[in-house]
Amino acid sequence: MLMAAALALAAASAVGPCPVPPGAEALWRPSIRYLLIGEIHGTAETPAAFADLVCAAARSGRPVTVAVEYSSDDQPVVDAFLASNGDAEARAALLTLPIWHDTWQDGRSSTAFLALFERLRVLKQAGLIRGVVCSDVGKDKPRGIARDAIMARNWRAVPLGPDGLLIALAGNVHMMRKPVERPGMTIHTAGSLMPRGATMTVDVGYNGGTSWTCEQDGCGSHSGGRAEAAKPGLVPTADPDARFDAVLELGTPVHAALPALPERRMFKPMTGPVRIGE
Repeated sequence: MLMAAALALAAASAVGPCPVPPGAEALWRPSIRYLLIGEIHGTAETPAAFADLVCAAARSGRPVTVAVEYSSDDQPVVDAFLASNGDAEARAALLTLPIWHDTWQDGRSSTAFLALFERLRVLKQAGLIRGVVCSDVGKDKPRGIARDAIMARNWRAVPLGPDGLLIALAGNVHMMRKPVERPGMTIHTAGSLMPRGATMTVDVGYNGGTSWTCEQDGCGSHSGGRAEAAKPGLVPTADPDARFDAVLELGTPVHAALPALPERRMFKPMTGPVRIGE
């Protein structure tokens, strides 16, 4: 028992500070049960900022569960990593998951995501988060537009208790609070399928830079958008037709996060259509 207490104390001391942009505390006010963070995959900064949000929300006293855009088939391997000591052997086991080896290197298999899993492991062992849910479709489930309905269902199925909070990270199209119209189709986004009064949808904003994304010319480092000069902070949305409830401005340029596996860092031309809503 003394050993367990010592390990918990060591884990808590390893958590470190959890800096968040000004105003971010509003994201875990008591009425919010589902906090959906949308990102452009492939930056070094967004997964780190997400980990800080999770940490700060957990330190507020809310029981926090995290959801990531990983296949539900990956759950046992992720659980094993969270329970491990995080050494080289544990990381190697985590890196056996198919997503790290996919030719579609869209940022969810980056060095930044590997670092995110390590942050979540420390938070879990410190008792600050309840766990991490792999909420994307499994290999026996449909892909494409149906993914959003399955992700939303998986989030709603998490037992939160009376004051629990689910914080999810996924591509920003999935997190939009309204359906998205595309030529010949309507995407009922995961965010639009969540209980409206209990859900907060947030897009991550930044001041240009680069991101590792899959575009028509291949998967690799691409422009991260127009350089701006936004200050860090939470910017609530006043427009009722806006796609998000708020924008979390990081206030800094972002940088492309390389695939975690060196052999996947070669820029690869696309061999098929760009996947919608990844």
